[in-house]
Amino acid sequence: MNFLLCNGCKIYFHPAFLGYYNELVSRVKKLESKRNPDEFAKHPEVKLLKSLIRLITEIIPADPTATYFQLHGDLSNYKRVKKMGLEKRHRLFFKYNEDEKEIVILWLGFPRKQGDKKDCYTVFTKMVESGKFPDSFKELVEDSSIGNFEEF
Repeated sequence: MNFLLCNGCKIYFHPAFLGYYNELVSRVKKLESKRNPDEFAKHPEVKLLKSLIRLITEIIPADPTATYFQLHGDLSNYKRVKKMGLEKRHRLFFKYNEDEKEIVILWLGFPRKQGDKKDCYTVFTKMVESGKFPDSFKELVEDSSIGNFEEF
């Protein structure tokens, strides 16, 4: 099984995240060929991609158990990143297995609008309840991969 190794953690990507990520990389590559370097660097999708790469390869693996990642209630087995370079309303959800030092990046949620039925926490909760992400960490890793994750 392929994984990305960062700071001693094996990192995998669930298809719910990897599909979006690969689309984002494609869009950014197209932008790069059409814009001058200054415009390119300031584009929101370029900033988002750079933030995701930094979060996945540096911030999360540095301390995946940090309290600022912790979710509560029904989602307490999951973690999320907010702010830390992401746009205000984005949330990056992941799960961590401390025994095996494995991280599975699950999903990038947007928008965050409390009370809205499309709020990313509401959508993520429904994904969890529907079984999109297996309870067993072993199964979750088996469902995930590194795919063709590329650092842009």
